[in-house]
Amino acid sequence: MAANNNKSNRPSNYVIFTLMAIANGEMKVSAAGKPFSFVRAFLSQGKDKQTEEYKPSIFFDVKAFSKDEEVSALVQNVADIQNKDRFTVKGRLGMDEWTGEDGVKRQKLVIFAKSIEPFVFEREDEAESEGELEGEPA
Repeated sequence: MAANNNKSNRPSNYVIFTLMAIANGEMKVSAAGKPFSFVRAFLSQGKDKQTEEYKPSIFFDVKAFSKDEEVSALVQNVADIQNKDRFTVKGRLGMDEWTGEDGVKRQKLVIFAKSIEPFVFEREDEAESEGELEGEPA
């Protein structure tokens, strides 16, 4: 077996995804008085090459926590995400589990964010640098 050369000590559930928000980010304060934020988002799997039908999307909650009572930049950045914003998140994949009021156990995927940044398609970057945004004269 090959030696593990991963010097960053990332856990095996470390992920990097580019997602689209389906709601505005929110900030709350835990019972311990520490701020946290979250946003609901999805990952598109694109189209099936044979059927041309879209594959099911995968939905996540993206959460960020402050270590003390001060709002960290990461927590603020997650709270500032708006519906339909695209962003890249790096973090740890997990699962929230709870029992609903109807007694049924439920689960949802969560990404515990370590970093987050806006995502811009390269083709938009190239058009902006040339001053040729769609709908604008060249």
